[in-house]
Amino acid sequence: MLRETMGKLCSKGFDKGTSHRKAPPPVWCPLRCTLDELYNGVEKRIKFPGGRMKLLPDPGVIAPNADPETLVVEIPAGAKNGLKIVYPRRVILDDRKVPRDVIVDVIEEPHAEFHRHGNDLWAIRKIPLMEYVTNEALTIETLDKRLLTVPKIEPGCVIEIPNEGMPCWHCIGETGSIFVSFEVIYPKNLSLTREEKDELKKLLAKEENNV
Repeated sequence: MLRETMGKLCSKGFDKGTSHRKAPPPVWCPLRCTLDELYNGVEKRIKFPGGRMKLLPDPGVIAPNADPETLVVEIPAGAKNGLKIVYPRRVILDDRKVPRDVIVDVIEEPHAEFHRHGNDLWAIRKIPLMEYVTNEALTIETLDKRLLTVPKIEPGCVIEIPNEGMPCWHCIGETGSIFVSFEVIYPKNLSLTREEKDELKKLLAKEENNV
């Protein structure tokens, strides 16, 4: 199925066929995908209402248990926002009985932590002061739920993690990088006793002397 879908990725326009008649306009289907789905690749289903818009079976696929009103779309790992996937002559609209192309338009939804630039992922990870001070290394979770350990860097500085970004869907084996910086979150309304403040001053002064 994935190979079939990849063969349908739009690059040079539409198949004009052998007829000289003007082809009917295609049916556009926006398809929203999370960044996690685009990172890993995903199978999506588009339900057609039937009636005035009828989905035609794909003659190249033998699927006896397939839903005749559902278009199965394979989104390759690393697909980008705006990718167009064309399914030629798969829909009949109204009573004209002239098959139309279906164009699936991939729409990338915003992610809570990562921002995508090409195949690279950028993130600003907010980290509590206690975690930043007490840990010798920091961690960041990838889009496939792995924890990467990175050396502690100063807040606001950026570190690159090669080969952990988005896969390149049309260049097998190529992968972008993750660029991450850390923002330290300081506790609000911190209440310390005089003894605790004195101890904190000693610790900070010792740290400054080691710089």
